[in-house]
Amino acid sequence: MSRAQPEQSVVVLAALGEAREGMDMVTTRSLVSGRGQHQGDHHPERSAALFGIRSAPDMPAVDRSAVASTLSRLKIARPRVHAMVAPVAQPICANVAAALGIDISMTIDADEVRPMADSSGALLINLGMLDPARRAGALSMVASGRPFVLDPVKVDRVPARLKFARELLAHGPLVVKGNPAEMAALGPIPAGCLAVTTSAVDRLAVSGADGDRLVYLANGTSMMARVIATGCTAGVLIAAMCAIEADPLLAAIAAISLFNVSAETAAVGSAGPGTFAIHLIDALGAADPYDIASRLRSAEAPLDPTLYVVMGPDVADPVRLAREAAAGGATLIQWRDKDGATSEQVAAVRALVAASPVPVVVNDRADVALAAGAAGVHIGHGDLDPAAARAIVGPSAIVGLTVHTLDEAAAADGTSIDYASVGGVFATGSKHNPHPPIGIEGFQRIAARLRRARSGLPVVAIAGIDAERARALGAAGADGVAVMSAVTRAALPREAAAAVKAAFREGRS
Repeated sequence: MSRAQPEQSVVVLAALGEAREGMDMVTTRSLVSGRGQHQGDHHPERSAALFGIRSAPDMPAVDRSAVASTLSRLKIARPRVHAMVAPVAQPICANVAAALGIDISMTIDADEVRPMADSSGALLINLGMLDPARRAGALSMVASGRPFVLDPVKVDRVPARLKFARELLAHGPLVVKGNPAEMAALGPIPAGCLAVTTSAVDRLAVSGADGDRLVYLANGTSMMARVIATGCTAGVLIAAMCAIEADPLLAAIAAISLFNVSAETAAVGSAGPGTFAIHLIDALGAADPYDIASRLRSAEAPLDPTLYVVMGPDVADPVRLAREAAAGGATLIQWRDKDGATSEQVAAVRALVAASPVPVVVNDRADVALAAGAAGVHIGHGDLDPAAARAIVGPSAIVGLTVHTLDEAAAADGTSIDYASVGGVFATGSKHNPHPPIGIEGFQRIAARLRRARSGLPVVAIAGIDAERARALGAAGADGVAVMSAVTRAALPREAAAAVKAAFREGRS
C-alpha cells in the first residue's frame, strides 16, 4: 500500500493522550452516493497540497469507541484465520498474526485447506502467487462457506488471474481489497460486499438496502511501500477483524487503522526499511486500542469534481486565478497547454501546485504532472491510454478521461480512471471540438453507460457551462461540472465560481 507521509496528508484529529472515557466521534465520509445526493462541500482552507487530502471535521461521524471496542476484542477472541498468501509474504503475515494473538494457518494443499477453512472464523485469499495448487486451494476455501476476504493482486496485469478473481468474486466475498488499478480491472463489486481501495487515502465503500456507506482513512507512512507484503498483512488483519465483528465496514476500519497507525509509530524510530519491519511488529504487538482509535484520521475524498476549473497559458495570472477560483468553491484545477515547452509547463504547474489549496491535474502531459508534483493527469482519446498514464503518475495519483461517445464510454470499461469528463455538452468557443454538442440527454446516456461498469465513477459534464446550465446538469445527475471561460474570463472569478457551484448544488438537491 503506497502511502503519503503523515505530515503531508491531513491534520491529526486528536492528541495521542486523549482520554478513553467520552471519546470524541471520528469524522468520516459516510453517505448515500446516489445520483441525487450531495457528495459534501469542499473546505479549501483545510486542504493539503498532496493529492488534495482533506480532514473532514463536519461530516457524519463514526464512533471512535466502536473502533476501540472492536480492537479490544481481538486479543481476547484469538480469532482463527486461514490465509492463502505468496511464500514471500508468509513470514511477515505469520509474525504480525502471532504478535496480535491471531491463530493463523497458511497451507495451500486443497485436502488440508478445507478442514482449516471449516474451523476458521474468516479466510484470506490473496492472489500474489497463483499456481495450480493455489487455485485448487482457493476453490476449496470458498467451498467451505466461511466469510472470506479477496485480495486480487495484479489482476490488472494478468488476464488469467483476472478471470480467476472474477470466479472467486461470484462466490460472494465479504471484503475485496486492492489498489486502484486492481479494483478498476476487477469491475463492479456486488452489493453488500465491502470494497477497500488502498492508496494514499484508503477508500472503504459498501452498498446495501439502506444506501451506500463510504469512508476514507488517511493514516499510514511511505515506509510501508518499502517493505514487502504490507498489503498482504493488512488483508490478514481485515480477515481477523471480520471473524469477530459482524459489520465488515467497522471490522475493516478497525483493522486498517490498527495497521496504519502502528506503522506511523514504527516509522518514527526506524533508520530504514529493515528496522521499520521489526518496529512494525513491535508496534502492533504493543498497540493500545484506545490509542489507535484516538489517532485514527479520516478525510474527504481526495477527488471532489464538483467544480472543475480548466485554465491555460492564455490566463494572465494563473496562480491568482487558481486561488480566486478555489476561494469561490472550485474543487479541482486543470492546467491545459497544448503547445508550451516542457520546461515552461513544469514551471507553471509547480507554481499552481504550490499556490492552489485544491488538487491540480495536467491535461495530456503525464510527464509534466509527475515532474511538477501535480495530483494527476487528464487524458483524452488519442492521448496516452489510462494504463500508460497510470504507470507514469503512479497508483495514488488522479487519472481522468474525456469521453465523447457511447463507444468511448464502453472502451473505458476496466480502465483505472478516477473520473470521466463527458462532453462537449454544449457548444463552446474555449477549444475546438470536432464532435457536435451532445446536450443534456446525450450526457445522461453516456454517464449511464460509464456507470454500468463502475457505479461509483464520478462523471463530470464539460463544455459551454454557465450557472444555469450547471443547475440543469446537477439535476440530470452529473457529479460535477468543468468550466473554463465562465470563471477564467469573469471579471470576478471568485464570485463567478461561487455562482456556478451554488447553481449546480441547487440542481443536485
